Amino acid sequence: MKKSVDIKEKAGEYLQIGWVFALAIAIVGVLFIPECAPNPYTPKVEAGVITIELPPEMRQLAEPPPPPKPKMPVEAETAEEVEQTTIERTDFTGFEKAPPPPPTETPDFVPYDTPPEPIYITKPKYPEIGRKAGVEGVVYLKLLLDTTGYVIDVKIVKSLNLAFDESAAKAARTWRFSPAKQRDRPVRVWLGYPVRFTLKD
Repeated sequence: MKKSVDIKEKAGEYLQIGWVFALAIAIVGVLFIPECAPNPYTPKVEAGVITIELPPEMRQLAEPPPPPKPKMPVEAETAEEVEQTTIERTDFTGFEKAPPPPPTETPDFVPYDTPPEPIYITKPKYPEIGRKAGVEGVVYLKLLLDTTGYVIDVKIVKSLNLAFDESAAKAARTWRFSPAKQRDRPVRVWLGYPVRFTLKD
């Protein structure tokens, strides 16, 4: 009949045997495993060095002088001395006045939600030379209205006669309209307006 072996009693003995085997394996590995030497990288193509001789003219050139050494700061004795050495005089005599900004021109078309409506329109004076000649017709004007509705510029789009054009433009400068509005904000706009001359009136 086999005797039972207590593992707890043999644990210390087994541990010692394991340490002996591990130490023996380490010694054998150190003695018999070959040493691995590093293999440095060597480029396949060696870089060449090209030497260029300088011409005689460049050989005679002298080296530039070294830059001057910065001055060491020295403590000033008075406040006036500090201002004289650190603050330079500023001369404003060479400056010219800035040119005035260019006038803002109103484009030919300005979008608006509320169109201008005539409030005060005076009839232009009929030219006497045209009345005697029995001339009738229409002068087409282009009016620039400001944000209050007043006419601030007049251009002749289609002329009838010089006398009729001047009479129509003179009368148009006294007219007034309700201002054009863009999102409830008054804007300057150009407005085309015909002026009709008839003898019956």
